[in-house]
Amino acid sequence: MKATAAALLMSVLVLGAAVSPPAHAAEQLLGSTHLTKVENDRDVLVFAKCRRGIHAVQVRARKGQVEIERLWVRFKNGERQDLEVRDRIGQGGATRWVDLNGGDRCIKAIGIVGDTELSYDQARVDIWGR
Repeated sequence: MKATAAALLMSVLVLGAAVSPPAHAAEQLLGSTHLTKVENDRDVLVFAKCRRGIHAVQVRARKGQVEIERLWVRFKNGERQDLEVRDRIGQGGATRWVDLNGGDRCIKAIGIVGDTELSYDQARVDIWGR
């Protein structure tokens, strides 16, 4: 009986390790920018060294309320992916995680188009990857 219980416990532990999220799933700040009141304000974050191992991105409003119109990602191989992120985000809020095509990718640049909503000055947004 003890041997069966020990075997069952061991298999549960092994299965738990097998389905745990991979180490590369840790969130990392890719960059920050400001969006102004100007409709469809545009900004591009360009990375000197590509950001490796990213398979999803998220936009977080750190200061002010923002409206995101478009978001795109350019990869090291020159491909570009337009992301469906049309969203209004309140201060402290975030978009959903948006998956990138092709799994883990090496990101060279991220473009964001949007503006500040109901804020008297520039809104600060952070772009996160995992």
